[in-house]
Amino acid sequence: GPVGLAHATWAPDGRHVLATADFRLRITIWSLTDRSVFYIRFPKHAGRGLDFSADGAVMALAERTDGKDSIGLFATEGWSPIRSFAVATNDLDDLKWAPTGGVICAIDTVLQYQVLLYAETGEQLQSYRPYENALGVKTVAWHPHGHLLALGSYDQRARLLNSLTWQVRA
Repeated sequence: GPVGLAHATWAPDGRHVLATADFRLRITIWSLTDRSVFYIRFPKHAGRGLDFSADGAVMALAERTDGKDSIGLFATEGWSPIRSFAVATNDLDDLKWAPTGGVICAIDTVLQYQVLLYAETGEQLQSYRPYENALGVKTVAWHPHGHLLALGSYDQRARLLNSLTWQVRA
């Protein structure tokens, strides 16, 4: 379109391409099989803040409406909205879906170390904040089986959270 393309990615089914417009006006979802087009308005980011459930059936998307951060869930079959829920972040930076499904990790701004864990129903499961007044999360990765969440920080430390207790694993 006239505003340009900021980011493009494949959907897990390999049949759809998601293209985010400059200025984060919308995500256009192009079907390569039937040439249909779907739109999702106002994603928060281009290139991050978007992840798919392990089975590829649901897409989680960071959104911002009226100055409030939220996570929107969309069924990838038809790209219809399932639900949206507010998150307790200052400035939602990214999100990662657990490989076992059911849990979404929301990463707050790099200016504040805070990781929030949500059930896909929108229920907040845990908040993790090891320190204040310093740069926060640099990188996040789930263990392939989903029982550990690795957090890399600007304080040059790696922390592992156990997904059963959400406590730091020593």
